[in-house]
This record gives sequence, C-alpha cells and structure tokens, in this order.
Amino acid sequence: MEKENKCDECGGTDFEIDNVRGERVCSCGLVSDIPMDDAQTNSNSALGDGRTHETVDPLAQAGDSKSSTRLNPYDKYDAHGNRLTPEQRRIARRRAWADRNSQRESDPMFRQLVATIKEMFSEDVAKAALLLAIATARKLTPLQESKRRTLTPGEKDLLKCPKTSITRKPAGIKGDSDRHNLLIMALAIGVLAHEWFRTAPINRQRLMEQYGITEAQFKNAKSTISKHYKARVRQGWSAPPAVLHRAALRADQLDMAVDNLVKALSPRLTEEKLDRVLDIFWNMLTEIGEPSPAAVTGNVPVNMVAACVMYAALDSIGLAHQNLACIARAVSLSGAGVKSRLQVIKDLVERGEFDKASILFKKESSVDEDASDEAAEEGAED
Repeated sequence: MEKENKCDECGGTDFEIDNVRGERVCSCGLVSDIPMDDAQTNSNSALGDGRTHETVDPLAQAGDSKSSTRLNPYDKYDAHGNRLTPEQRRIARRRAWADRNSQRESDPMFRQLVATIKEMFSEDVAKAALLLAIATARKLTPLQESKRRTLTPGEKDLLKCPKTSITRKPAGIKGDSDRHNLLIMALAIGVLAHEWFRTAPINRQRLMEQYGITEAQFKNAKSTISKHYKARVRQGWSAPPAVLHRAALRADQLDMAVDNLVKALSPRLTEEKLDRVLDIFWNMLTEIGEPSPAAVTGNVPVNMVAACVMYAALDSIGLAHQNLACIARAVSLSGAGVKSRLQVIKDLVERGEFDKASILFKKESSVDEDASDEAAEEGAED
C-alpha cells in the first residue's frame, strides 16, 4: 500500500483527491486512479469471505431484499483454481444451500418464463424481451403497488400481474398445465417483442400448431400482456417500446401468412399449379397496393387480406373448390369470415370505391375455355 500511495512519476505523496471521478492528481500533474482495497470498500466485512467469489445472477430483481448473487453448491475449485478437499466441499455445499434457502424467489415463474422464451426462440430474443417477461411474471414493487391502489378502477385492473390473470381464466382460455401456460405467455411475448423491440419475425401459426396453442389462448395472453405493459409505461415504470414501422411490420406479417398458405396448399396442388397460383396471387396483391398501410385494405389484418387474395387467385383458375377452409385455417381464420370479407371488397368495387380490386373477381379459366372453344370451332370449319 505504501508503494501504491506514492506517485508513479515523481514518487511524491502530495495528491489532490477527486472522489466523484475516483481519481487523484499529483503535484507533478500525473492523474491516476485512487487505490482501493477490501478494508476501504468494506466488501469482505459486509458480505464475508465466503461470498467474495459469488456469481452475479442477471435475473435477480434489482433493489429487492434478496441478494443478486448466489453461491454454487456444486463448485469443486476455489477462486485460484485449486481443487477443494472433500471436507472443504462439504462445508462449501452446506453454506451454499443455506445461502440459497435464504434467497427464495418471490416470483419463481419469471425465471421459468425466461427459460421458456429461450427454448422457444433464442437467447437473444429472451434478452430483448426481458422487460416484457418482467412485466408479465413479476409483481409490482411495494411502492408501485401503493401507487396502483390510488388509481382509477380501470387502471388498477390493467396493472394487475398478467400471469395471474392468464392462468386463472376459464378452461380453453388458460393453458392445460403450468408448462402450457408458460408456452402461451412466451409466444405472446415473442410476437410483442418483434412488434415493439424489433426482434426477428415469428411465425406464430406454426408455433401454435407445434405447441398446441389455440387462437383464443394466444389472443388473450397477448392482449393482457400488451395492456399491462402500456399501463406500466404510462406510470413511468417501464421503458416505452420502439414500435416497428407499420409498413415493415405488415410486410413481415404478410411473408409469414404466405408461408403458411403455401404449406397448407402444397399437398393439395401440383407444383405447376401452385406456381401459377402464386404468380396470380402476387400480381393481385401488387394491383391492390398491398402490403402497405396506405392501401384501401390497410386497416384490414394482413392475414385476412392474404387469405382473400389467395382464394381469389385459386377461384380465377377454377381451383377454389373445397380449398376455402384450408386457406382460412392456415392463417387462423374461418372460411365464413374470408367469404364475408371478399363480399365487402366486391361491394366496394361495384360502388366504384375500389376499382383496382376488380382483378380479384376476374376468371382466367373462362378466358382459357373461350379460347379453346374458338380454336375447336376454327378447326372444325377448316
């Protein structure tokens, strides 16, 4: 310490201390860091020798009464890499379990939810969606809870813990088990993370099919988490989301809808027919100005637009028969809903309010038939 308290340049001890920056300035002008040791920081006396080398837990709640670190009961080496003796391991294991028992999770589902997001998507998505996971599975702090009780009844309801609301819904809306509830919440968080925090696009239809999640379960979880997080933002308790631009989001959603439609139609159509349908499909989309929020159908969900245009493309070449339900299921809609929306678009065309959409109701097959009939008649005359 005597050496550290001397200037490296001139060997002097006349320093001007700047505690704010943690620097000292020698009379010769050399700036250096203030030397610190355990006695000065009081770290060992505060935490004890046995807790000096703990691993920081990034998921521990900041500011909680619990420590943000935990001893590992399975350590076999000390801080210098020396192997512990059997007796030292027994002592370390006993202390580690005592340490863990004193730090029980107040919201254990939060840690499970983060693990489920990593499993379903990736570690990067889990990190990007951490704020959503905290808002979903952690209760408000005592100070936040005291503030919540002074708010309006509607705002108080929105600020209730989403995991409690989601897991206590009637059967069919909540999951079949704790694991299923975690999967539902993880999927909703993944979709919101893409829309709000610009993570990678997520094909939720395929994940819903893979994990047995219904549309009602997904929509309930997404709505509950979304409204709760926005209420937190209004109170200044969470960072506001950097919402993805509507045009980019609509394009991503269209790509996923088309991917699901192609997957659903592949077993029903030959490769040649499917290629022809897709050519017509993209031509129709371009003609009506999709995908764009500025299109006439800009306020219609893009999965509905994709289903209507795909059905129109099939119908234009006589392939729509018995494919309506297949198309609707591929994008989580009903066949009646798709037919109804197509009728609305047709009414707009007939009133002259959406002329470009007339392409959806042209029959290419009839043109082909007329041409073949004329060729046959000409052949007969010859």
